[in-house]
Amino acid sequence: MILFGTGGIRGIMREGEFDEKTVAVASKGVAEYMKMNGLKRVLIAYDTRNNSEKFAKLSASVFSGEGMEVYVFGEPVPTPVLSYGVRKLGMDMGVVITASHNPPEYNGYKVYTSNGVQAVPEVTDVLTELVKQAWNQPINAVEKYTVVPREVLDEYISDVAKVVNADLKGLKVVYSPLHGTGAKFVPKLLRMLGAEVIEVTEQIEHNGNFPTVKTPNPEDDRALELLRKYMEKHNVDLGLATDPDADRVGVVIKDVRLTGNQVGVLLSKMLIDSYLESGRNKGMFVKTIVTTDMVRPMCEESGIQLFEVPTGFKFIGDLVERHKELDFVFGFEESCGYLTGDLARDKDAVLACGLVAKAAVNFDLLDRMEELYKKCGYYLEKLINFEFKSVNQTLDVYEKLKQTKAKDVKEVIDYSRGYNGVIPNDTLRLEFDSGRIFVRPSGTEPKMKAYVMVKADTKEHAISNLEQLENKIKNIVNEILAC
Repeated sequence: MILFGTGGIRGIMREGEFDEKTVAVASKGVAEYMKMNGLKRVLIAYDTRNNSEKFAKLSASVFSGEGMEVYVFGEPVPTPVLSYGVRKLGMDMGVVITASHNPPEYNGYKVYTSNGVQAVPEVTDVLTELVKQAWNQPINAVEKYTVVPREVLDEYISDVAKVVNADLKGLKVVYSPLHGTGAKFVPKLLRMLGAEVIEVTEQIEHNGNFPTVKTPNPEDDRALELLRKYMEKHNVDLGLATDPDADRVGVVIKDVRLTGNQVGVLLSKMLIDSYLESGRNKGMFVKTIVTTDMVRPMCEESGIQLFEVPTGFKFIGDLVERHKELDFVFGFEESCGYLTGDLARDKDAVLACGLVAKAAVNFDLLDRMEELYKKCGYYLEKLINFEFKSVNQTLDVYEKLKQTKAKDVKEVIDYSRGYNGVIPNDTLRLEFDSGRIFVRPSGTEPKMKAYVMVKADTKEHAISNLEQLENKIKNIVNEILAC
């Protein structure tokens, strides 16, 4: 089990890992935090995974047993709806039972503060200690809670439609929720805005086993196979797929799957242009450090302030809340998470589907991407996953990378000491003449991620640089392992 990692608590649903005891103890710990801070009202949501509803109601009973005023959504809803609900209904905290796009045997527990932001380390550090203490404390569960009125969900869709602000008449879209919570939200939004939506029928039903996909992760091509078949069968150019808790979206256009960075760049351009047309000039834009730098020249040209944060969308939401004197234009991360507006403070795939559809009506996505490459330069990125024998081996490799004297590495920047205004975090940046590589260890699993990022004047040159840097980081890691 991972205790309050990048995305809350998560683990495989088995005894001693993520089970009823885990959920009860986590809820007891959060309730203790609420008591310490004079908080009373908590909102609970859940996705379509196996046991999610059961875990949500168990959590509600524990909060109620601790004297809290508890509200629960009456059906599976997207994670951003939890964030929206916390803000709209004036809740003190929120909880969502989800493991996002993990395999079917997983589930998880995410905590949100009153601003709708997933709890940041200054909160989760306290929660971790309280949850540890709760393992040995008696837990009093009382089955008492209020079901959130269905109208709140209708209001969410209407509010999202206002933020998107588009006429989608004439647009055909193929959509899949990958058996998740987007099923009752994305088609309704797109149709409300005038689009014709063709649903991937086999994947519309809520099913925590995700029977028709090898993975419910829309970043992975294997999740989009049925979507592509439907696009071909119905002769439709645009395909959208959301993950089980509908906070990430995968985009296919004319049989090309756009990367999370490319979708982010296209939406950035559209939203920056719209912001400038409004006549305002106090815009803020937020991205994670491992997300493409292609938006940097776009922000510089428009006078919009660009902020960078560590990996994890909670840092984007938190920073936006800390800078209310600025207009939040857009925030995104390379792993297909996007947000604009003031409805929620977590990545929102329902909203993102509306924005991508709006972009597709206004311009050809592939042509626009090429225009931006020609103007800004060819920024290309690739994620490499390393797996090791143990967590200790992972951390050993990471520590040795800090001191690497490998050829062509010009500089190693250690973000754990804080760098360029970014909150300290466990990330290294290796600088090369042809680009840079960000490296992050899991810390809880024997895994490490390397984000390779290059920029060149031509696509061919960028591809060549990307391949060279990919080989370099693999060789550097292999040399460390060989020692």
